[in-house]
Amino acid sequence: MLTAAVARGEDVTAVLSRPDKPAASLRAEERDGRTYLSLNDAVAALDGTMTFDERTRSYEVKLKGRSAVFGVDAALAVVDTKLVPLGAPVRGQGALAWAEPEFFQRVLGPMAGLSLTWDRATRALSVRKGEIAEIAVEPSVADLGEMTKVVFRFSQTPSYAVEATAEQVVLHVPNARLSATSSERLLDSPRVARLLVRGGDLTIVFREKGLLANVYALGAPPRLVVDVTRRTSGAPGARTPGLANGPPPASRAKTVVLDPGHGGVEEGARGPGGLFEKDATLALTKTVQEVLQRRGYRVVVTRSSDATVGLDDRAAAANAAKADVFLSIHCNASRAATAHGTEVYYLSLDASDRAAALLAESENAAPAATPNTADKNAAVRDLDLILWDLAQNQHLSASARLAEIVQADFNRLLGITTRGVKQAPFRVLIGVNAPAVLVEVAFITNPDEEARIGSDEFRRQVADTLAGSVDTYFRTADDVAPVPYAPKPPGKS
Repeated sequence: MLTAAVARGEDVTAVLSRPDKPAASLRAEERDGRTYLSLNDAVAALDGTMTFDERTRSYEVKLKGRSAVFGVDAALAVVDTKLVPLGAPVRGQGALAWAEPEFFQRVLGPMAGLSLTWDRATRALSVRKGEIAEIAVEPSVADLGEMTKVVFRFSQTPSYAVEATAEQVVLHVPNARLSATSSERLLDSPRVARLLVRGGDLTIVFREKGLLANVYALGAPPRLVVDVTRRTSGAPGARTPGLANGPPPASRAKTVVLDPGHGGVEEGARGPGGLFEKDATLALTKTVQEVLQRRGYRVVVTRSSDATVGLDDRAAAANAAKADVFLSIHCNASRAATAHGTEVYYLSLDASDRAAALLAESENAAPAATPNTADKNAAVRDLDLILWDLAQNQHLSASARLAEIVQADFNRLLGITTRGVKQAPFRVLIGVNAPAVLVEVAFITNPDEEARIGSDEFRRQVADTLAGSVDTYFRTADDVAPVPYAPKPPGKS
């Protein structure tokens, strides 16, 4: 009957079947032997919201306190901060989106805390009763200025729903039994009085009524983060304190924060001729600063001398300056003396390859500017649980675009095939509330590149190139990322 209906060009429908609610009808389409179901209908049936961004041709679904973003060009979705691969891209017709049943099983179901099965014969998406999972949870609390962060680290990725009142917020984890070292924890936090772990619920009891709680999920390892703040005066929906409130006024000069890598007791890599990375990056930064200032930018540097500056302090300096972009300047190192070229990185908890992971590990090993106390070590551990915070997470797309621009421009400067933009968990980028990239300008361990790094001419070329990248970034703020440049093979016109 279905085949005949399709052949006649008739509309077909499917159903979303749940034991706790009446079945909901879903519009459906058959194309090239594939079944596509209406995402708009399913999201509405699950009491979620769905929006369409015409400029980027992307959709965002908000459901049960979680968010999923996806487009029509790539077979993947970003659920909170986790990439979820799909068998095929979503189909779009303006604000209407259609997806194969797999999308509902891999994206929509987990967001709603439901396990879905698809029966093509009956054209039904049905909720499968899940087994009770035993999940260990480790709570952690950090008071950060005007915000208290409560982090729950899980032994496996949970589904969850949020229930908030004036006195508390409850995270419901369906089909799970949660276990913790202690089922109740009393706190001396200014905003959170108690944490409770009971059955499948996590409860945060506020110190006072009327506090705001922003809940979001992080991966690797799986965590739920709850930002607790006091209400601020002004319009509803005001941004969380500490986060930028929209783009800077057009009349204000753009602020570029330059971060010369290493310094003081942290020497960085050393070239075969004896040049230290900390000295090379400082000299490069001073030249870049001069060029940018002549172009009308407000430039702030995280260090202007051979001083030891902690990695977290560098991000703090950028935020204090209200940076529009953050550029951390480094020199690369390799056991292969012939390694050459520029590499540009932006933040990710998962490195794009083993080399990127090793580089990040090396850069993150820089000592702190001051000795850590027991309290500070505890605070750092809490911050490590929330490495990918909203501060940088909201700028990841812009950071990726900035990285592509810088990489392409340096490929032109050096006349090489791109080494490719990469991602790695560089601590210096974590917490920066602006588009942020780390630029490994050249390999100081390569004798030829070490000599170039130490020359005034190369520093000027680097400064002009990087300033041009910044110009391009701001000039094309609404454009898509450029295609990385690759020179033509020898002999080709």
